[in-house]
This record gives sequence, C-alpha cells and structure tokens, in this order.
Amino acid sequence: MSDRRAKCPATDAVGDPTPARSSTLQAQPSGAAPLGALFGPSAASAKAGAARRTVLRSAAAAGLWWGAAAVLGAGSLSGCASTPPAPPPPREPRRLPAGAPTGRLLVIGGGQDRVDANEVLRRFMEVSGGPMARLRFITGATNDPKGAERAYGEAMQAIGAANVDFLHLQEAADASHPELLKELRLADGVFITGGDQRRLMQKLWSTPAMAELHTALRERGICLAGTSAGAAAMSRAMIAQGPATIVPQKEVVSLDLGLNFMPQALVDQHFSQRRRLSRLLSAVAQRPDLLGIGIDEDTGLLIEWGRSLEVIGRSSVTIVDGSDMQTNAREVEPSERLELIGVNLHVLPTGRRYRHPQAGDGADLSGVPTPPKALEWAFNRLLEPPPILVM
Repeated sequence: MSDRRAKCPATDAVGDPTPARSSTLQAQPSGAAPLGALFGPSAASAKAGAARRTVLRSAAAAGLWWGAAAVLGAGSLSGCASTPPAPPPPREPRRLPAGAPTGRLLVIGGGQDRVDANEVLRRFMEVSGGPMARLRFITGATNDPKGAERAYGEAMQAIGAANVDFLHLQEAADASHPELLKELRLADGVFITGGDQRRLMQKLWSTPAMAELHTALRERGICLAGTSAGAAAMSRAMIAQGPATIVPQKEVVSLDLGLNFMPQALVDQHFSQRRRLSRLLSAVAQRPDLLGIGIDEDTGLLIEWGRSLEVIGRSSVTIVDGSDMQTNAREVEPSERLELIGVNLHVLPTGRRYRHPQAGDGADLSGVPTPPKALEWAFNRLLEPPPILVM
C-alpha cells in the first residue's frame, strides 16, 4: 500500500474507508441505509433536497469541503478528510444471495445509433424482456422532451418494441405523481435520456421516483439504462460540468450528487469523441476513492450486479483506477497541472465480457471468462450493488 493511501483512506457513501483490494465481490450490507446516511440529511420534500444541493454547491465552489461534507453526512465529494477516520471493523466478503433478482445497468456514452443497426437500444429491449417488455423513458434531463419522445419512439418502434411510453418530468413535483410512480413499478426497463445531468437531478433528487428506481432494480431486477446525462447521473459522485482540458488540472471538474446506482464509480460520456481523458483524470484526482468510467458514443457498459460486465455497441469503455495513485493535488492551486503517478488504466473494446468467479452457471455465462487479475479490483467494485435506499 502506498504512503498516500495509508495517510488518506478513501471514504464510501456512509463514511467507511474503501475496503482493501480483494478478488471477492463485496455484497451490500444486509440492513437498510436511510437516504441521509447515503447522501446527507434526509429531505422532507424535493424543495428541501434542492436547497441542500445548493448549499453543497456553494460550499464546494468556495473550497469549503468540510461544509460540503457536513451536507453529505460523513462523506465528501472532494476526496479525503484532513484527519483520517478510525479504521472500520472487518467486512466479510459476501455475494448476492442465491436466487436474488439481478439488477442490470446499461450505461451509455450518448450518441447511440437510432437509425441503422440500433444495437444499443435493441440490447436494452432484449435485456428488459423483449419486444413485449414494458419500456419507460424518463426525459427529465432534456429541454425538449417532445423531441426526445419522437426520436426514441420511432427508434423503438423500428426494432419492434410494442409497449413504450414516456415520463416527462417538468419539475420535481412530477417525480411524486402517483401515475408516474405506478408506471415505474410496472416497468420492465427504464431509460433515462440525455440532456443536462444537473437539470435531471434537480427533478429526481430525494424523490419517490428515485426511490422507486432503486427498488425496481433491487427487488425486480429491471434494466435501468441511461445515456449521456442519464449515464453521468448513474454514479454517486456525478460529474456535473467541466471543460475537456488538454492535461489534468486541479478542480476543473465540478462534482455533484447523482442517483447512486454505481456507488464505486463516477461516469464521463462522449468520452473519446470529446477527448475527455484529462477531464476524467482530473475528477479521479478529486475522488481517488472512486473509479473513473469513460464511455464512448454509441457504446454501452452493461453491468449485471454480482454476475457480469459487458461492453456493447461501437467503441470502447475506459476505466481509470486511482486507488494506488500518488498526486500533488493537495499542494497545487486550482487550475494548476496535476502530477498523477501510479494510475491504472484499462480499455475494454466492444464485445468484451467478463463474469464474476462466484456467479452461477447460467447458460448465458457459458464460456464467458473471469477477468484478468489486473482488472479484478475494478471489476468487482463495478459489480457491487449500492446500499439499500430508504426514504
């Protein structure tokens, strides 16, 4: 273990240091964690949630990360606290219970083909249950929901989807509407369209709809897909904005709160096409406890909790692991160039699939290899479900 990690343990969503590297999948705690323990004090309403997010942004912008940490509870979006927390009690390696529904995340880098091969959308339909699956599209990130409905409606009709509907979130209050919640409870697959991830989170954060999505993945094993802004919002610490810099720089990326379906990672999209490697490295320098996931356009990362990981579509997925990284981030001023030593980088091309060594022997996993040893640590973290969300 490097000196940096010994002095500055990474914290997870409830304030515990990230567990030591292990090739065994760490399943989520058996008890339910309240929303406040995951993201900060629980909100009585969407308005209260928005107010808390405003405080968090203000604290972060001013460099007051202790203030941001207070809003979040025990965690912090900026990385480590100046005083290391006490070591946690040992965590036993666990796996998903046998027979438990397998939640599936399809994280898409944006720009997916909706005219020709349509591979990513077709796979979303198949994983959700096929042409008769109940597919629901959330358009809360876009400022043109009707345009998104036309584009996706035509694309899904072209591939034979027979039960498609659109849930237009105009404001946070819509995420508590009984009819919308009913649609989410009945859905086999939910797709979050692109736009602006900050706009999306202003409408979904700390709402019954957000809780329903967590319940649907955990208890019914639906497929939840997100593209572009919808992909960025999948993670716990979300890349809200920031330029695609030529080299990594300190604090050029603004982080905010996401939906927490990927508790061990943060996601960047349009990755190779918009040359965002330096941006992702800058984000990982702020949060070395999290994996950085860069997803190219018309490409999806399909994660089956506790089972497998697969890259589909046209291009590649890049994984940046800063667990062993040494950096000068504490020593330089904002916007100055960063030194990053010991960063692990993995690039997985389309068609690559790996299974967890403890996954069952399903027919779909026949012949699927386990990941190479160099990838095990990142692989296992991506397959770990989030803590149970209770509001």
